[in-house]
Amino acid sequence: MAVLPIIVIVCTTGIIRYMSKTWLSPGAFFGLCWSFFLIVPVIFTQDYRLDQVGLWYIAVFTMAIGAGSVVAFRHLPIDNSRILDPLIKTELKAIKTTFIIFNLISIVGIILLFSYATSTYSVGYYTNGWMSIPNLIAIDRYGGNLNYPFVIKYSLYFIYPANLIGGLIMGFSHGPVRMKLLWFTPLLLALLLGIIEGARSSILLGLVLFFSSWLSAFMYEKNKKTKNNLLLKLALGSGTFILIFTGFFILIQWLRQGMDTIIIDLLLSKIQAYFFGYLSAFTQWAGQLGQFEWKSGLTTFAGPFNLVGIMERPLGFYDPVNISNGISTNIFTAFRGLIVDFSISGSIALAFIFGFMVQLIFQKEIKQSLIHIIPISMFYAFTLYSPLISIFHYNSILFSWVAISIPILLSKNGSMAYNS
Repeated sequence: MAVLPIIVIVCTTGIIRYMSKTWLSPGAFFGLCWSFFLIVPVIFTQDYRLDQVGLWYIAVFTMAIGAGSVVAFRHLPIDNSRILDPLIKTELKAIKTTFIIFNLISIVGIILLFSYATSTYSVGYYTNGWMSIPNLIAIDRYGGNLNYPFVIKYSLYFIYPANLIGGLIMGFSHGPVRMKLLWFTPLLLALLLGIIEGARSSILLGLVLFFSSWLSAFMYEKNKKTKNNLLLKLALGSGTFILIFTGFFILIQWLRQGMDTIIIDLLLSKIQAYFFGYLSAFTQWAGQLGQFEWKSGLTTFAGPFNLVGIMERPLGFYDPVNISNGISTNIFTAFRGLIVDFSISGSIALAFIFGFMVQLIFQKEIKQSLIHIIPISMFYAFTLYSPLISIFHYNSILFSWVAISIPILLSKNGSMAYNS
């Protein structure tokens, strides 16, 4: 029965929320997300096979993060002030300038990509020709024949740090609506990239980075009104997140298949497998787990290790498994990588340490610097993406946090030098 592990996670989450007084504390946020990630598949895909070992691992892992968060927790004095430190104002100004630069580079990358695709695939200047590009790129990508020119490949990287900055500034923004729309520009670019390439991951990663950075900005919003409306904002943000991605999932699936007529039942099964198959795939894998050789981070951080040549990262990474009659998936959650890298007991211990350290950062003196946003947004992004795979699997995403930290640190050091 999946009910008991879910009850354990929900109760643990409720206790941590009661203690910390916020859903954004690491233990409460991770528990809230994984309560949702467990409940929804159980409700909508009851024919998918589940294994108790995997379910209880998720419950214990969630409790370990919560325990680390509780141990590190301390009550902070209430501060209803909305006045930002001058240093933070300087840092915000610096990242707004960086945002414009990253946006311009990303726009150039999108234009170059479209030009490269139209010339490579000789589609001509017709609507149907353009719409065949996602299908042709997907064929080359899965065949291992896709290799963009250097300038296109790396200019597109800037879409992701631009989304991080856009979400962060959106969290602080109290200006007119027309200005707020500017901060959503990187999301639009991520959507265009996903449509051109026929790739869902570009859209999902852009949404995750934007949303995680937007959430991390609430560390700085300490007034009572913000706290009271936080759960509503989380619900609205999550709902918008899901609706946008579902809509583009259907569009991209249609484009990737060459705009063939899609049988409704087949489309529904693909959506179910992609959105909800992770729980069945992981729990079945965990239930059959035998002896294995620890990989010490090679799976969780596969992207960086692939970049330096230590390992080869295959497309798709895992082989698909059957989760129901005629339905398969290769999505196993981030937990599979953690277990393979550090073992069950080791990953649980790391979860406790992870929860402890992120909680310490979360409750630091928040008005010192925006640099504290980096680890918090990394935690939120890892949590939101964890039903699929570790978000640290992607070099472009790790690059994003490095790229956003540079202007923050430079503006901080410049301001300190000026004041001295």
